[in-house]
Amino acid sequence: MGAVDAPVKRIVAEKYEVLGVLGEGGTGVVHDAIRTSDNTPVALKVMHDALAGDKQIRGRFQREAAILRRLEGDHVCPILDFGEVPGEEPGTSLLYIALPKIGGESLAAVLEKEPIDVARALDVMLQVLDALRSAHAQGVIHRDLKPANVLLERGTKVVVVDFGMSKIITGSGLGTTNLTTHNMVFGTPEYMSPEQARGDELDARCDVYAAGVMLYEMLTGAPPFTGATPLSVLTAHLTSDLEPPSKRPNAAGRVTPAIEAVVLGALARERDDRYPSASAFAAAIKLARSAPDDVASLGPASFSASPPGTDAFAATMPAAVVGDDPVDVTGPTLINDRPLVASSPPPRMSAKPSRPPPSSKGTPASLPSRPPPAEAVTSTRAWIAVWVLVGLASIAVGVYFALRP
Repeated sequence: MGAVDAPVKRIVAEKYEVLGVLGEGGTGVVHDAIRTSDNTPVALKVMHDALAGDKQIRGRFQREAAILRRLEGDHVCPILDFGEVPGEEPGTSLLYIALPKIGGESLAAVLEKEPIDVARALDVMLQVLDALRSAHAQGVIHRDLKPANVLLERGTKVVVVDFGMSKIITGSGLGTTNLTTHNMVFGTPEYMSPEQARGDELDARCDVYAAGVMLYEMLTGAPPFTGATPLSVLTAHLTSDLEPPSKRPNAAGRVTPAIEAVVLGALARERDDRYPSASAFAAAIKLARSAPDDVASLGPASFSASPPGTDAFAATMPAAVVGDDPVDVTGPTLINDRPLVASSPPPRMSAKPSRPPPSSKGTPASLPSRPPPAEAVTSTRAWIAVWVLVGLASIAVGVYFALRP
């Protein structure tokens, strides 16, 4: 069966009638289809024939299905079905996932056509955060949250989709298998947190950062960091100054001091300085909406205490239990399934800001650079000690031979 060129009204898995194509990505095609038993509209995601034997892609399909089965909530797209169908080559099979067909447009499509007013932007973000809260409560982080993965159903209801790159960091053993190729990092540069750009271990706060980028974009018309290449965007997340939303032309006069404080709190470069959870971020938005000038009460530290069982669990998870996809950014990096660099990580270098830093006083215009990691300091001290010992040994040998009769 050819996933890409499936003819109109082809029957898949003896229960889905393909009517057309909704979209195509690096791993498969999403078909417009109906379930023949009851004519229910579905989005049928089928992997590419060429990838039938790719264990990594098959693992991602299987993991996405496992994740979707765990998730609940009004703003998360549930799974209807998961299975296999024969591939074009003898002895091969293709995996598929059937999801409800959601009407409406993606947030990305809406942002391309028209600006979103502040009230609607906040409402969309609160629904996105509710979806994240549901996912995080099940030990799932999205890792690729962006406007293209947020659907506006009937113009008002928000549904978060595409958990194909999600990571399970707690639970029933699903987080023990390495399903991404070793030495690879996944994500979309404009929405990747600094720790994700560095290839660090991730927790729920990387989704908080991505949600902050989306809110910034809805308020200003563009993400905070852009560039000519994926690498330049990643470097900007790591080194460039963050321009407050109120300094952007499209947001001037629209963004209250309280809303701006919330956005900056979500986009703190160091995750310990961010809102600790999607619930905390949502609580800050609600407070900012009711008290537009109350900046003092909106710092992430004011929301650091979270009751047991909330989605803040990942911020305090021991490192030993976090991670199904160990990454080492000295290897190739994939951005949207395409290679970014062949053998080097996003560099820890000085870079000119992508725009001049604002000069207004009293506004947090920049974020501190990441301090050297403790491992690097320890390693440097160890090498110094080694060379001191080598020097002392050399002196001792010289003295011995000088005094030898």
